[in-house]
Amino acid sequence: MIQKSNSTIEVNLSQLKQNLQTLRSYLDSDTRVMSVVKADAYGHGAVEVAGTLEPMVEVFAVNDIHEGIQLRKQDITKPILVFEVPQKTTASEYRVHNLTATVSAKEHFDLLPNGTSYHLNFDTGMGRLGFAPREAEQVLSLVEENQNLFCTGLYSHFATADSPGSDLVTEQHRLFKKIREQFPQELSAHIANTGATAFYSAEKFDMVRLGIGLYGYAPGKTDIDGVEPILQWKSKLVQVKPITEQSTVSYGANWQAPTDGNLGIIPVGYDDGLKRSLSEELTVRINGETYPLVGTVTMNYCMVFLGDDEYEPGTTVELLYKESNARDWASKIGTIPYEVLTSLNPKIPREYIL
Repeated sequence: MIQKSNSTIEVNLSQLKQNLQTLRSYLDSDTRVMSVVKADAYGHGAVEVAGTLEPMVEVFAVNDIHEGIQLRKQDITKPILVFEVPQKTTASEYRVHNLTATVSAKEHFDLLPNGTSYHLNFDTGMGRLGFAPREAEQVLSLVEENQNLFCTGLYSHFATADSPGSDLVTEQHRLFKKIREQFPQELSAHIANTGATAFYSAEKFDMVRLGIGLYGYAPGKTDIDGVEPILQWKSKLVQVKPITEQSTVSYGANWQAPTDGNLGIIPVGYDDGLKRSLSEELTVRINGETYPLVGTVTMNYCMVFLGDDEYEPGTTVELLYKESNARDWASKIGTIPYEVLTSLNPKIPREYIL
């Protein structure tokens, strides 16, 4: 993959490990951790994140089988659970690469080749994939009938655990506990995500799945003390030019300079993951000073009004940083940090800080 040279994403692996330790403090010492590294570890780099966390966690989770294969090819040896629905064209790869499949419908038993390990997925309220709780007895019969496959766990997904005090979380937990009681106790069981880990005291079963919390964000509006973003995004000014009062900037000519001053051009746009909807909504930081993004964000460039300040081309610009992180960006455009982070172009070089 050809990398872009217009900016750099820095990932702090020491803070990653600290976030894990912070989240582990909510757990009993014998509760295992599944680290979710799907979507290239939420844009942070799955191989590097998994390599850092492998000595510290028990299991990894990815969305699709190709993500799991990538980790295996980079010498990740811990168990890897694949969330996606098994596909006929790739089902044989589970055994080849020692990956754990997800079975969430009856027909999936017939898709998987002999010797494949799998976890059962139950829909306790997410309303997405999974067996209905009322099917638990029938599913257990299918497990017993398919002795050529190896069931090693069962799980479900909370729909509202990003907020403390949700009645739906209580109900989903009750349903999952009832399901779990019908299956052999040696099977692993997991339903708690980052939110349920930090915000709920209910039983965590034997394993939790940690995703967004590892990368430094709470899943909703309630903060988690001690969890800090691990990613920063930096670029450089490519040009600084004078601009006169009332001059317009960018497509639509919607922004006018309030005074004479200087305009900074940054070679980053929505192709890189700087959402067009963030036009005139952000500030960037240059030499410790903040400046407003002005005009419409274009595919490959954005602009900042520097006032009377002057900088040389090549001066570092901080785009995503502690005081303007993915949660701040998300709140301005009505989305969530997950979308901001996973929208960052994978061609932007990632640099890893130990």
